[in-house]
This record gives sequence, structure tokens and C-alpha cells, in this order.
Amino acid sequence: MTNTTIQTLVILATSLACCTNAWADQSWLCSVGSAVAVDEDGTVGPPDTGDRERPTFFRLDLAKKELTLLAPKSRRGEVTKFDAVHASQDRWLFSGVEHGRGLSVIVTAEGRMSLTVVDDGVVWSVFGNALPEGEPAELAESESLPASEHDSEDASESDVAETPESESAGPAEDEAN
Repeated sequence: MTNTTIQTLVILATSLACCTNAWADQSWLCSVGSAVAVDEDGTVGPPDTGDRERPTFFRLDLAKKELTLLAPKSRRGEVTKFDAVHASQDRWLFSGVEHGRGLSVIVTAEGRMSLTVVDDGVVWSVFGNALPEGEPAELAESESLPASEHDSEDASESDVAETPESESAGPAEDEAN
């Protein structure tokens, strides 16, 4: 009976250690789908990033409590540190301060991402998608199989519009106007 109890405790401790590491190592690759700024006078439009390109892809790292820009190339490697990360049910909330502005990011288990930047007289809202980094290959493949059945039908439609959005006004500006 003592051996059974010890084995059970070892299995429980190992399981808890594995789960803790899974949370600590969690990171997401995020894409920006749309962004809008609202000023205190009610003006709505694209966020003003000055002479810098607007971020399009970034990585969120739970263990390091940071956001690292991946694209555009001119901003690759810029890092924002978060003061706190909170896991709750099926979402994770990152919050902090950067250059005197409040910054929050929410990532859901379904793969949605919402980011807000709050400054004096302006709020930016950014929406996009998040993919768990290092997701098991078999899970990614199983999720993509149904879509691949429709690829041949959708291919003719996607071949018609080959203009990259980065060359146009951009999705956020189109949605804001």
C-alpha cells in the first residue's frame, strides 16, 4: 500500500510539473487584421504611428512577459515588456505600460487577439488572430484538412485578386473610413 501511494504521488507531481511547464512555455504568433483609433473629439481613423510602419505580426511570450514585433521588417525585434500576465478560463491577458501609454492584449483559446493602447485623449483598438507557437503538427494538420478540400474551388477566386493589401491603403484604413 505504501508503494502504491508513493507511485500515485510521483505521477501526480510529474503531471503538475508538466502542466506548469506547458503554461510557462506558452507563446503565440499573432497577426493584425484591423486597427482603429478614436480620439477624444470623436475622430475615428487609422492609428497614427508617425513615420513608422504599422506592426503586422508579433509574438507574445507568456514566460518572458513580452511582445516582440516580427513584421514589418523595419520594426522587427522591437520588444514591449508587460507588467502582468493573467490566465483565466480560455483566455490570457497581458497588461503593461509602454512610453507612458497603457497596453493590454487578450488572446483567446479560439485564436482571437485583441490589443488596446490607451494614451491621453486617444484609444487604439487592434484585432487579429493568434496561433499557439509550437502547436503539435497533427493538430494543425487536422484543422487544415477540411479547408484543403475547398482549396481547388477557392484557388480560381484568389488568382483573380493578386494585389497585396500592403500596397493598398490597408484593411484598417478601409474599415475606418
